[in-house]
Amino acid sequence: MAPPPPSESAISPSRPDILAFMSLASTRLGTPLPAPKDIFDFGHGGPPSRTNLFLGRAIRGEKTATTSWPLPSPLYWGPGDLSVILDGEGKPAAVMRTLSFVQCMFKDVEEGFALAEAEGDYEEYRKGHKEFYGKQEGGEDFGEESMVLCERFEVIFPRREDEEGKRWWEGVEE
Repeated sequence: MAPPPPSESAISPSRPDILAFMSLASTRLGTPLPAPKDIFDFGHGGPPSRTNLFLGRAIRGEKTATTSWPLPSPLYWGPGDLSVILDGEGKPAAVMRTLSFVQCMFKDVEEGFALAEAEGDYEEYRKGHKEFYGKQEGGEDFGEESMVLCERFEVIFPRREDEEGKRWWEGVEE
């Protein structure tokens, strides 16, 4: 049986570091930003190095898509909404804007979308996602007929430097 889908972000948008990061983003972008609808990391609880790898790709504009399973119910964010992406240490690292959603069966995920995830070629995307979702609670229910959420996004504000002034995300690769 698939795990229950999330109905809201597991991390509060009123967490002090999230509020401070959104304030910084608003100041640097010169426009007030609304509270984020979602807060997450690309590593989904995996090693910090994996989280930072995918985050770096998103900040560089190489990763412009992400897939979710199980589908959140109800969807608590949509096109135009903002989310905060966390780094491998759980710190706010980027603000992204959702551009579009497509719900489809896993077998129907288009190759162009898979490539926009920046996780290898189409077959690597499929293999990696089957393996990843298969390890989650209820993963035995994940398969070709499973409904997934395919989200396209853009990073509108990255945290460029760490506390020492280093561009922490540059050069992060496998």
